Amino acid sequence: ARIGSLWECVLYSVFGDESADESKVRVFAVAGVFGSESDWSSLKAGWFDRTGERIFHAADCETNQGDFATTTDAENKRLYKDLTQLLCRSKLMGRGHAVDLAGWRDAFPATLDTRADIPYYTCFRNVVQECGDLALLSVPQENVEFTFDQRLESNYNAGVLYSYMAKLKSWPASSYLQEKISFASRKYVGVQAADLVARETMKHLDNIVGPKKRGTRRSLAALQESGRFRFTFYTREWFKDFRRDFRNVAASCGVDFKEYQEWLAQHGLTDNISNRHRHMIGRFPPDEN
Repeated sequence: ARIGSLWECVLYSVFGDESADESKVRVFAVAGVFGSESDWSSLKAGWFDRTGERIFHAADCETNQGDFATTTDAENKRLYKDLTQLLCRSKLMGRGHAVDLAGWRDAFPATLDTRADIPYYTCFRNVVQECGDLALLSVPQENVEFTFDQRLESNYNAGVLYSYMAKLKSWPASSYLQEKISFASRKYVGVQAADLVARETMKHLDNIVGPKKRGTRRSLAALQESGRFRFTFYTREWFKDFRRDFRNVAASCGVDFKEYQEWLAQHGLTDNISNRHRHMIGRFPPDEN
């Protein structure tokens, strides 16, 4: 229940983005940044002041490309550090999830689950869930609006998955999610902030599983030390354990693979992301109230 008329104007916002290694075969990550309207307003002022309203792109800034090709490496690294510190000093909270793609493919060989879009939806779902839980745990409790960076190859299915989560009766935070998710360009400071957190999430896991092993980046350490940004990394070992318990976990969540196959055959459909989401929504209809 909402806390009272004094708080009814409060609305939380989550901005999200994804990040992948340069080859797009080792690591994929999604991150979301959560805050109130006042939290975001405070960040925007400092962000615009530091960037000069130039659109920030974490990968380009760190590698001196795109709009950051005309400034020096030292200037770009200083900007990246300063924006990270702005996030650390803010009241915003963030959640990042990253997948070891090789570990994923080894755990699920020759199935739909090895497709490149599956890690996106896995990380996307977990970020939405954790940020939705933040709205449930916040004082005051209020609705939360989700806006993710434009990703044309997945916008439709991400919207369907979000819709399913917003109507899931068994999840207490579902009633706080706005009915629909939005997708926006990188001109929004929220998306730029999420881009930085997503890159830090991705780079940390890539430094563990990639060809060059490195320690924790200072920027990620600073976000962790703030106590408001948390990261989850799905490694090869995690997928081995998940694979071992996959059927039991699925059964406990009400997933019936035989029923799903029969549903596909009945409607003359093939196994793909859209049909998996359609089947879930059909089995878990929205609340009648």
